[in-house]
Amino acid sequence: MRRMILILACLMLAAPAWSQSGDANLRRPGIMSVDTEGGEAQFVVGDAAWGDVLVTLSALRNTETGQSPAIAQQLWERRDINPPFFLFEVARLTVATDPDRALQAYFLGRARSIYDASRCIDSSALNVVGAASEYAGPEVTELMNSDPARLEAALAATIASGEIFTSQASPWWACSYGNAAYFAAVNQADMPGAEWLKVEAVWPALRAAISNNLDANLAMIREGQAASAQ
Repeated sequence: MRRMILILACLMLAAPAWSQSGDANLRRPGIMSVDTEGGEAQFVVGDAAWGDVLVTLSALRNTETGQSPAIAQQLWERRDINPPFFLFEVARLTVATDPDRALQAYFLGRARSIYDASRCIDSSALNVVGAASEYAGPEVTELMNSDPARLEAALAATIASGEIFTSQASPWWACSYGNAAYFAAVNQADMPGAEWLKVEAVWPALRAAISNNLDANLAMIREGQAASAQ
Protein backbone atom coordinates (compact mmCIF):
# COMPACT_ATOMS: atom_id res chain seq x y z
CA MET A 1 0.00 0.00 0.00
CA ARG A 2 2.83 2.40 0.81
CA ARG A 3 4.28 1.84 -2.67
CA MET A 4 0.94 2.71 -4.25
CA ILE A 5 0.62 5.89 -2.17
CA LEU A 6 4.12 6.97 -3.14
CA ILE A 7 3.36 6.42 -6.81
CA LEU A 8 0.18 8.48 -6.57
CA ALA A 9 2.10 11.22 -4.82
CA CYS A 10 4.38 11.38 -7.84
CA LEU A 11 1.38 12.39 -9.93
CA MET A 12 1.80 15.92 -8.59
CA LEU A 13 3.50 16.69 -11.88
CA ALA A 14 1.58 19.65 -13.10
CA ALA A 15 3.25 22.62 -11.46
CA PRO A 16 6.80 23.25 -12.67
CA ALA A 17 8.78 25.81 -10.72
CA TRP A 18 8.55 29.45 -11.76
CA SER A 19 11.32 30.08 -14.23
CA GLN A 20 13.99 32.74 -13.82
CA SER A 21 12.67 34.40 -16.98
CA GLY A 22 9.30 35.00 -15.29
CA ASP A 23 7.46 32.79 -17.78
CA ALA A 24 5.42 30.34 -15.71
CA ASN A 25 4.66 28.34 -18.87
CA LEU A 26 8.27 27.93 -19.96
CA ARG A 27 8.97 24.28 -20.73
CA ARG A 28 12.28 22.48 -21.29
CA PRO A 29 11.29 19.32 -23.17
CA GLY A 30 13.56 16.29 -23.39
CA ILE A 31 13.41 12.97 -25.21
CA MET A 32 12.85 9.50 -23.76
CA SER A 33 13.61 6.57 -26.06
CA VAL A 34 11.94 3.19 -25.55
CA ASP A 35 12.79 -0.03 -27.37
CA THR A 36 9.77 -1.64 -29.01
CA GLU A 37 9.16 -4.66 -31.21
CA GLY A 38 9.12 -2.38 -34.22
CA GLY A 39 12.31 -0.55 -33.31
CA GLU A 40 12.49 2.50 -31.08
CA ALA A 41 9.78 4.89 -29.90
CA GLN A 42 10.51 8.39 -28.65
CA PHE A 43 8.42 10.46 -26.25
CA VAL A 44 8.70 14.02 -25.00
CA VAL A 45 9.35 14.25 -21.26
CA GLY A 46 9.72 17.06 -18.76
CA ASP A 47 7.26 19.04 -16.63
CA ALA A 48 4.52 16.38 -16.80
CA ALA A 49 4.80 15.88 -20.55
CA TRP A 50 3.19 13.02 -22.49
CA GLY A 51 6.13 10.71 -21.81
CA ASP A 52 5.95 11.44 -18.08
CA VAL A 53 2.27 10.47 -17.80
CA LEU A 54 3.00 7.24 -19.67
CA VAL A 55 5.80 6.38 -17.24
CA THR A 56 3.53 7.09 -14.28
CA LEU A 57 0.76 4.95 -15.77
CA SER A 58 3.20 2.10 -16.27
CA ALA A 59 4.21 2.34 -12.62
CA LEU A 60 0.56 2.28 -11.54
CA ARG A 61 -0.17 -0.78 -13.65
CA ASN A 62 2.81 -2.60 -12.18
CA THR A 63 1.41 -2.40 -8.67
CA GLU A 64 -0.39 -5.35 -7.14
CA THR A 65 -3.76 -6.15 -8.71
CA GLY A 66 -5.45 -6.04 -5.33
CA GLN A 67 -4.70 -2.34 -5.07
CA SER A 68 -6.70 -1.47 -8.18
CA PRO A 69 -9.84 -0.24 -6.32
CA ALA A 70 -7.76 2.04 -4.10
CA ILE A 71 -5.79 3.35 -7.08
CA ALA A 72 -8.99 4.05 -9.00
CA GLN A 73 -10.48 5.90 -6.03
CA GLN A 74 -7.41 8.04 -5.46
CA LEU A 75 -7.11 8.86 -9.14
CA TRP A 76 -10.77 9.91 -9.15
CA GLU A 77 -10.30 12.06 -6.05
CA ARG A 78 -7.31 13.75 -7.71
CA ARG A 79 -9.08 14.32 -11.02
CA ASP A 80 -8.75 18.10 -10.75
CA ILE A 81 -5.03 17.89 -9.92
CA ASN A 82 -3.68 15.22 -12.25
CA PRO A 83 -3.71 15.49 -16.04
CA PRO A 84 -7.05 14.18 -17.38
CA PHE A 85 -5.16 11.31 -19.00
CA PHE A 86 -5.51 9.39 -15.73
CA LEU A 87 -9.31 9.48 -15.90
CA PHE A 88 -9.06 6.88 -18.67
CA GLU A 89 -7.28 4.63 -16.19
CA VAL A 90 -10.15 5.16 -13.75
CA ALA A 91 -12.51 4.05 -16.51
CA ARG A 92 -10.44 0.94 -17.23
CA LEU A 93 -10.19 -0.04 -13.56
CA THR A 94 -13.88 0.44 -12.75
CA VAL A 95 -15.66 -0.72 -15.90
CA ALA A 96 -16.40 -4.17 -14.44
CA THR A 97 -17.31 -3.10 -10.90
CA ASP A 98 -18.80 0.38 -11.34
CA PRO A 99 -19.77 0.96 -14.98
CA ASP A 100 -21.47 4.27 -14.24
CA ARG A 101 -18.27 5.66 -12.71
CA ALA A 102 -16.28 4.22 -15.61
CA LEU A 103 -18.35 6.02 -18.23
CA GLN A 104 -18.40 9.29 -16.33
CA ALA A 105 -14.61 9.11 -15.90
CA TYR A 106 -14.24 8.39 -19.61
CA PHE A 107 -16.45 11.27 -20.74
CA LEU A 108 -14.85 13.69 -18.30
CA GLY A 109 -11.38 12.59 -19.36
CA ARG A 110 -12.18 12.94 -23.04
CA ALA A 111 -13.82 16.37 -22.70
CA ARG A 112 -10.93 17.68 -20.64
CA SER A 113 -8.42 16.18 -23.06
CA ILE A 114 -10.11 17.92 -25.98
CA TYR A 115 -10.03 21.21 -24.07
CA ASP A 116 -6.36 20.83 -23.18
CA ALA A 117 -5.38 19.89 -26.73
CA SER A 118 -7.49 22.74 -28.15
CA ARG A 119 -5.45 25.22 -26.13
CA CYS A 120 -2.22 24.09 -27.80
CA ILE A 121 -0.84 26.28 -30.56
CA ASP A 122 0.36 23.17 -32.41
CA SER A 123 -2.75 21.61 -33.97
CA SER A 124 -1.03 18.21 -34.22
CA ALA A 125 -1.42 17.96 -30.44
CA LEU A 126 -5.13 17.19 -31.01
CA ASN A 127 -4.04 13.66 -31.91
CA VAL A 128 -3.43 13.08 -28.22
CA VAL A 129 -7.19 12.79 -27.63
CA GLY A 130 -7.50 9.54 -29.55
CA ALA A 131 -4.20 8.20 -28.24
CA ALA A 132 -5.12 8.90 -24.62
CA SER A 133 -8.68 7.58 -24.95
CA GLU A 134 -7.41 4.18 -26.06
CA TYR A 135 -5.90 3.63 -22.62
CA ALA A 136 -9.41 3.20 -21.24
CA GLY A 137 -9.41 -0.23 -22.89
CA PRO A 138 -11.83 -2.11 -25.15
CA GLU A 139 -14.22 -3.01 -22.34
CA VAL A 140 -15.26 0.63 -22.00
CA THR A 141 -15.98 0.83 -25.73
CA GLU A 142 -18.00 -2.38 -25.52
CA LEU A 143 -20.00 -0.95 -22.63
CA MET A 144 -20.85 2.21 -24.59
CA ASN A 145 -21.96 0.15 -27.58
CA SER A 146 -24.04 -2.29 -25.56
CA ASP A 147 -25.83 -0.04 -23.06
CA PRO A 148 -27.15 3.17 -24.68
CA ALA A 149 -29.28 4.06 -21.65
CA ARG A 150 -26.27 3.98 -19.35
CA LEU A 151 -24.28 5.88 -21.98
CA GLU A 152 -26.88 8.65 -22.11
CA ALA A 153 -27.10 8.89 -18.32
CA ALA A 154 -23.32 9.09 -17.91
CA LEU A 155 -22.89 11.79 -20.52
CA ALA A 156 -25.80 13.79 -19.05
CA ALA A 157 -24.28 13.47 -15.56
CA THR A 158 -20.89 14.61 -16.84
CA ILE A 159 -22.38 17.69 -18.48
CA ALA A 160 -24.49 18.50 -15.43
CA SER A 161 -21.56 18.09 -13.03
CA GLY A 162 -20.00 21.40 -14.02
CA GLU A 163 -16.58 19.76 -13.77
CA ILE A 164 -15.53 19.71 -17.39
CA PHE A 165 -13.42 22.86 -17.11
CA THR A 166 -12.35 22.71 -13.45
CA SER A 167 -9.06 20.88 -13.97
CA GLN A 168 -6.02 22.60 -12.46
CA ALA A 169 -3.51 20.58 -14.49
CA SER A 170 -1.45 22.25 -17.18
CA PRO A 171 -2.37 21.35 -20.77
CA TRP A 172 1.33 20.74 -21.40
CA TRP A 173 0.75 16.97 -21.11
CA ALA A 174 -1.37 17.24 -24.28
CA CYS A 175 0.66 19.89 -26.09
CA SER A 176 3.84 17.86 -25.62
CA TYR A 177 2.30 15.16 -27.80
CA GLY A 178 2.53 17.45 -30.81
CA ASN A 179 5.25 17.84 -33.42
CA ALA A 180 6.42 21.23 -32.16
CA ALA A 181 7.31 19.90 -28.72
CA TYR A 182 9.05 16.89 -30.26
CA PHE A 183 11.25 19.01 -32.51
CA ALA A 184 12.06 21.33 -29.62
CA ALA A 185 13.09 18.34 -27.50
CA VAL A 186 15.24 16.87 -30.27
CA ASN A 187 16.98 20.21 -30.70
CA GLN A 188 17.28 20.76 -26.93
CA ALA A 189 15.37 24.01 -27.26
CA ASP A 190 13.22 25.62 -24.59
CA MET A 191 9.58 26.38 -25.32
CA PRO A 192 8.29 29.65 -23.83
CA GLY A 193 4.59 29.68 -23.13
CA ALA A 194 3.94 31.85 -26.19
CA GLU A 195 5.26 29.04 -28.40
CA TRP A 196 2.96 26.25 -27.22
CA LEU A 197 -0.05 27.67 -25.35
CA LYS A 198 -2.80 29.85 -26.80
CA VAL A 199 -3.54 33.11 -24.99
CA GLU A 200 -6.26 32.93 -22.35
CA ALA A 201 -8.43 35.38 -24.28
CA VAL A 202 -9.43 32.56 -26.66
CA TRP A 203 -10.16 29.96 -24.00
CA PRO A 204 -13.80 30.95 -23.37
CA ALA A 205 -14.62 30.36 -27.04
CA LEU A 206 -12.98 26.94 -26.86
CA ARG A 207 -15.02 26.05 -23.79
CA ALA A 208 -18.22 27.18 -25.49
CA ALA A 209 -17.49 25.08 -28.57
CA ILE A 210 -16.79 21.97 -26.47
CA SER A 211 -19.93 22.49 -24.39
CA ASN A 212 -22.04 22.91 -27.51
CA ASN A 213 -20.57 19.75 -28.99
CA LEU A 214 -21.32 17.76 -25.83
CA ASP A 215 -24.91 19.03 -25.79
CA ALA A 216 -25.30 18.10 -29.46
CA ASN A 217 -23.95 14.61 -28.83
CA LEU A 218 -26.33 14.13 -25.92
CA ALA A 219 -29.27 15.29 -28.02
CA MET A 220 -28.28 12.89 -30.79
CA ILE A 221 -28.07 9.97 -28.36
CA ARG A 222 -31.50 10.81 -26.96
CA GLU A 223 -33.00 11.08 -30.44
CA GLY A 224 -31.57 7.66 -31.26
CA GLN A 225 -33.07 6.17 -28.13
CA ALA A 226 -36.46 7.71 -28.89
CA ALA A 227 -36.37 6.40 -32.43
CA SER A 228 -35.48 2.87 -31.32
CA ALA A 229 -38.30 2.90 -28.76
CA GLN A 230 -40.96 3.55 -31.41
